[in-house]
Amino acid sequence: MSIFQTYLTGLLVAHLVWFFFFTTGQLLRPTVPDGSDSFSLADFVIASVAGMALTGFALLFLGFAHLLNGFGIASALLLEAALFWLLKGANWFSRTFWRATLERFIKAWTLPAFFIYFLFLVLGVPAVLPPTFVDSVTYHLAYAVDWANAGRIYVDPFLRFPYYANNFLLLWSALFVLKLGSYCHFLTWLCGLLTCLGVQAFFTPAAARSPRQVSRSNFSPQQFLIPLCVALSPVFLPYLNVGMLDVPIGLFVLIPVLCAYRTSSLRPLERELVVTAAFCVGMKLTLIGHLPFFLVSLFFASARRLQRRDITLLSLVLVGLSLPWYVRNFIEVRDPTPPIFNLYLKHPDPIFTQADAAMIYTSDTITERRPVHLLLLPFRFFTDPQSENFREYGVNAMILLLYAPILFLVAQLFWRHRQRPPERLVYLSAAVAYLAFPWFFCSLGRYSLHWYPALAAWAGVIISYIQTRSEAAWNSGFAVWTTRIITTAVSCVLIYPHVPSGCMDFYRDHYSGTVPLFRSRDDLQVYLEKRLNGYRASQAVIATLAFNQKKSSRVLTFGDELAFYFRKAKIISLGDFFGPARYGDLLNEVSQGDCLSYLKRLDISVVFWIEDPTLEGQAYGQGFYEDFRSQLKKNHFTEYRYGAEQILIFLKRDIKPTPELNQAME
Repeated sequence: MSIFQTYLTGLLVAHLVWFFFFTTGQLLRPTVPDGSDSFSLADFVIASVAGMALTGFALLFLGFAHLLNGFGIASALLLEAALFWLLKGANWFSRTFWRATLERFIKAWTLPAFFIYFLFLVLGVPAVLPPTFVDSVTYHLAYAVDWANAGRIYVDPFLRFPYYANNFLLLWSALFVLKLGSYCHFLTWLCGLLTCLGVQAFFTPAAARSPRQVSRSNFSPQQFLIPLCVALSPVFLPYLNVGMLDVPIGLFVLIPVLCAYRTSSLRPLERELVVTAAFCVGMKLTLIGHLPFFLVSLFFASARRLQRRDITLLSLVLVGLSLPWYVRNFIEVRDPTPPIFNLYLKHPDPIFTQADAAMIYTSDTITERRPVHLLLLPFRFFTDPQSENFREYGVNAMILLLYAPILFLVAQLFWRHRQRPPERLVYLSAAVAYLAFPWFFCSLGRYSLHWYPALAAWAGVIISYIQTRSEAAWNSGFAVWTTRIITTAVSCVLIYPHVPSGCMDFYRDHYSGTVPLFRSRDDLQVYLEKRLNGYRASQAVIATLAFNQKKSSRVLTFGDELAFYFRKAKIISLGDFFGPARYGDLLNEVSQGDCLSYLKRLDISVVFWIEDPTLEGQAYGQGFYEDFRSQLKKNHFTEYRYGAEQILIFLKRDIKPTPELNQAME
């Protein structure tokens, strides 16, 4: 299959999955009489994301029940069909059902939404590439394929953060179960698209006109431009088409806020808020800190319409759905808290020592605590995004508005009651301020993606609010067009990306690795061999272990970029700076003269050294490599090479190599 065909197939898979999520989300929508079911862009986005969350919870149950396989997924589909029959009186197997669902899927689209959609078809081109991106191959996708192979959720102690919260990873696992894992990046792309549509939904009228009804009198440039503050951001693009969680987290943080902002007596959205918020809390351990905010959002959305008993019940459901991973961790190791909490509380952690945690968090990602530094943080991010605190290529000018929601809240104290904006706008301002607060403790640029869409939504709402009031006050054609020209100019300024190395160079470099592939005859396997160091040698090792029927053996790797590909082949790779296979233990044993106990304890049959041994030896200590090499040979390991590559491979002597591996000269 050519790369272009792979791209089209990936889009097809993404759209089918999207339509399924949207269909599943209809289970939460109240039944209304025929003909009175209006559907806005906000309803469309919320239903899609709520369906994604429901699917994730179903997969979570299947994973804990050891049914994360084809049979379990088929059973879940039958259960969904039964729920539609019981709750909606709808026949899931009928042609009428799917035709009505498809019509509802299409009717909410607006012209600005189509504009964002077609833009994302272009932005999604890199999603066709196989996984090679840092944490995605180190543990995110490695966990997903691990669970898919095992048919259940289990603790793999040799991957980073084994006692974690991993709701979203189960959606990737389902793709691997269905033999669609090659298109896993398109699921992240879908989350990015829904994020920008969600931003747009904040300031798109509930009774949105269709593209044919759009005219000069209701043209709103911010609906086209403000979502671009996210879509074209140099922070957003590198994480849009890879197996990282930052873009999905941004989506699932945004949607509960959208539910609270858009809920009304005509369109209650408490159920969707509960489901999406609970799924968000289970996506990453540190997101448990957002649980109080989600409970407050639920109260804000329902306090004036629901009885206290109903609010209490919904709150209990939200808390209950948020906690499965934390309960699992408590049962397994009596520790449901994130490692960083243990660092601050000086509490023992099941994986990290205090020294490990200090290395991971304090020296690496914790933001400098000087008050002036914190006060100027968004401005420093804009002017120097490549610094140690942020580590990104660039960022949009919209980051400079980070303090604006706080100033807006302070201004409420001085406005007269009649001049005060709607309560939901005050809520949205408070939400942005709250969600951005943790970033001041750990200001890595990609972590801003967790709240950046909410800031974009706030900017769009404020611009729309000012535009609407100005046009109503002036009530003249000249004033209206003047207002819209100013709106366009302000929106374009917020989109402006600051990239120290040059904006055009950034965008060109971002796509330079993908676009040429569409003109060549190389397939994605060739791309992996060229771009991922050690990939070909790892495939030779996998073939060797399969030939010797020793795939249950373990591979010690120096460099964890291949963890995903080893686990995809059902082989456990290990080796890290922390955890049960920490390099520090190996260093100690090598320095004492024999590493046999380390090799036996971890049942290691292969040692795979990716980088130049002289450079790696310096990283692990002077003389480490030569001492380790001699001890391996003393303990019945034989050294091999793969072709002309400088990949060092040591096999136990009872393993017969395949022809691709050549024994190294003494």
